[in-house]
This record gives sequence, structure tokens and C-alpha cells, in this order.
Amino acid sequence: MMADQHSSSSSSAAAAAATDSKVPQQASHSSSSSPNDFVIRDGFPALRLPRNGGDDNDTSKTMSAAVNSVIPTTTTTPPWIQGEEPLPRHDFWGHEHCFEFQNVEKLWDDCRAVFSARTRDDDAAYSQGITYYLPSQMKPRCALEAMVQTIFQQHTLSLEEGCMIPEQSGAEWWTLVLDEAEDEAQPTVKQQPSSEPNGNNEEEEEVEGDEVGLHFDADYGLEDQAPNLLLHPRVATVTYLTATGAPTIVLDRRSPPPSDVEKKSLQGPVSKAWLSHPKLGKHIAFDGRLLHGAPATFFPSATPKRTEDEPPSKRAKQQPACSQRITLLVNVWVNHCPMDAEPLDDEICQQLTPFEEDKKEDDTAAAKTKETTTKKSIFEWTKADLGVATKMTKVPLHSSQDDPAGEEEVVVCSRLVSIKYNPTMEALHKASNDAACAGGFALLDLQKSSIIIEVGEEVQEDEE
Repeated sequence: MMADQHSSSSSSAAAAAATDSKVPQQASHSSSSSPNDFVIRDGFPALRLPRNGGDDNDTSKTMSAAVNSVIPTTTTTPPWIQGEEPLPRHDFWGHEHCFEFQNVEKLWDDCRAVFSARTRDDDAAYSQGITYYLPSQMKPRCALEAMVQTIFQQHTLSLEEGCMIPEQSGAEWWTLVLDEAEDEAQPTVKQQPSSEPNGNNEEEEEVEGDEVGLHFDADYGLEDQAPNLLLHPRVATVTYLTATGAPTIVLDRRSPPPSDVEKKSLQGPVSKAWLSHPKLGKHIAFDGRLLHGAPATFFPSATPKRTEDEPPSKRAKQQPACSQRITLLVNVWVNHCPMDAEPLDDEICQQLTPFEEDKKEDDTAAAKTKETTTKKSIFEWTKADLGVATKMTKVPLHSSQDDPAGEEEVVVCSRLVSIKYNPTMEALHKASNDAACAGGFALLDLQKSSIIIEVGEEVQEDEE
């Protein structure tokens, strides 16, 4: 695991403004450690020690005792957790019905407006603009920002008081609106989809159809100030607003530590991965350090079979039809604000659906009978339990010596990286379909080097 890091020298004004700290270097847990130091642990901004006292909750007492057993409470003790951390709670978590909507079509329009508003190069099919940022204490100005805030609050609710500095925490977010590929992908020797357009805080990316190349979410603005340093959100999330398009895949492979200049730790076989198919209201969350994407060529979209007691007409009422893959992406940042993300422009916000919380109101008829009606907000979190691990079907995949599916080439960590998919294309497509038919989730058991990552030469910025 990456060693703890904290600052010991000043950085540029931009870095200081974004992090209220200094460029991080190798940690030194001495009495000179300051509460204002910017500390990184295993690729995350460090969590502060919870405040002691005033909490009778057994779980909180247990956690505080565990922390204090690792870090004796002294005046020279660094004020951040050094033992087991409470976030992320799972490597991967998902729930099919996290959100319910009153008029999801309005949110579709909002996602399209936000996606189109991002800075776009003249010769780019899709934008490569900035991501947006909602500070944890900022009041939402529209329904999308209210969803973003809800996601952030749900994922940080389990943190004890004092672990998070609200002024330095918040949600980085963006929307993705992709058209599903018209033609079925055919087996090829080499596939080269590019990465998901997540903006300036993600690796430079484009999208072809509903293909999303594998990538890491990180503060790439900070990496420009401190090369080889990838700082990640505590939790990365995807909320699906349609049931269309390729599944998300999350590989059990973390980003290389700063000491690994040649990115050798990224290389080698991957032992497992998680697959999640889009579904209206579905929400997934995973460790923000993990490699992920939506390689539609190898894991295409699939339509689960309908049961005889669920007619097409009923299904149409449950899920409004949409031919686009529309997602809301939210990264949960605790104790750090990504450098290049900024709040959504007021002018754009005013064009989006306003947010109104659930409230009871009297109408004329109801007032006469002393009854009230409830006006529902456009979305509602269904109280899914983030503490309960997701149950999913395990799908084994084996490599093929005779007919491997192919490979995907992407730029990751400024290196040309090849992801080799060694099962047959038929086996990969079947695994995708099995996941769709098993509740939309699957744990891929990648046996015998089914997926291998090979790290190539360094790519210069002008070549990217």
C-alpha cells in the first residue's frame, strides 16, 4: 500500500487555493506534523480523527477505541486516522432501486443540457470540458444539484463527527449522454475505444457510441502540479437514469503509487471485476481508486427476458423509453476539493428543473375536508442501506488460447496501456447477458489470466 504522505514545502498558488495545503511529500509522523498539513493515505485525502466524547453510539465507541489503539492520544499525535478507515465501505456496492422519479423525462433534458454546455473542441464529437463541483455546505440550485447533494450525504452519513472537514469536502459531478451503437460490434484483433469524457479532472477522453474506455477518476489538475501523484475521490458513483447501453465494469486494480514511476504495479492479470447493467434508478458506488469504464465491444448491452406475467405494456409504464445511455456521475471528495472542478454556471442552472422538496399543501377541496395532498419532489432516495454488501451472481471467465476476443488500447497514467480480453468474444457477451438476467449485477471471476493489463511506453501530452 502507498505510504502516508503530507506536505513539507509550499506549492503554487493554485494548488494552495484548491487544497489549503502544500504539495504532498513522503510522510513523517513526527511532532512537527501540523493540523493544516495536506495528508494523503493510499491515494486518498486523509480522514481526520473523530471527535471523542458526547456519543453513546456503540459503533462509534468501537471505532474510536480502534483508532486510539493505533494512535495513542497525545498532543504530538497527527490528527488523522492511520488505522482502518470507514470509507469506502465496500470495494463495490450497488442497488437496483436507489432512486424513484416523478418525471424522469425532465431530468433527461437537464442531463442533456449540462452535457452539451461543457466546453467542446471544434473537432471533437463529444466535449472534453470541466467537471462540476458542489461544496458540501452549498444549497442546491436545481434538481440535478439536489441529487448530487443527496448522493454525497448518503455516502458520508456513516462518518463520525470530525472525520470530514465540511469546508474542504464536496461532490464532483457531471452527466454523460451517449447514443447506443447502431451496429453490433464484431470480433476484431484489436479494439481502441477511448475513455469517458469526465472533464479536466479525468484523463483526457472521448466516447464512441456507448463505448467508455477504462480510466481512473482523479484530480488531474493536482497531478499537473505534482507529476505521478494521483489523488482519488473516496467513492466514485454512477446513477443510471435510463435502462439503455453498455454495462459499467469495475476492475479490481488500483492506480499506481507515486513511487511507481514506470507504473509496473498496474501491469498483470486481474483476478476479479464487477459488472453493472444500466437500469432506471439504479445506483452503484465503488472505491475511487479502481480502474473502470464501459467497454461495449466486449461487454455489450443486453435485454433481460421478460416473464410471462409481466407484459410489455406494464414494463413500458415502469420504465419510460429512451434510446440514450444517460448517467449522473458523482465523485465523493472528503477533505479535498479537486482543483479544476467548479460550480455549474448560474446561467445554465436557471435553465434546469428547479428542486422542490416534498411538502404538504392544502387545495380548496382538501381544505373543506381537512385533508392535505403531498407534493412529491422530482426524485426520492429509497433508503437503500449502503452498509449491506451487494449480493450478486459469480460468473467465471476462462482465457482462450485459440480465439481471444481482442484488446483495448487506452492512455492511463500517461502510459499507453493495453487491456487484453482473452476469453472468446462469445464468452464475454454471454457473461454480459448473464449479468443482465441476474438482476443486472455480476461478479466476474477472472480465471487463468482472462483479463491482462500491459503497460507500454510513456505518452507525451501533445501525443495524447
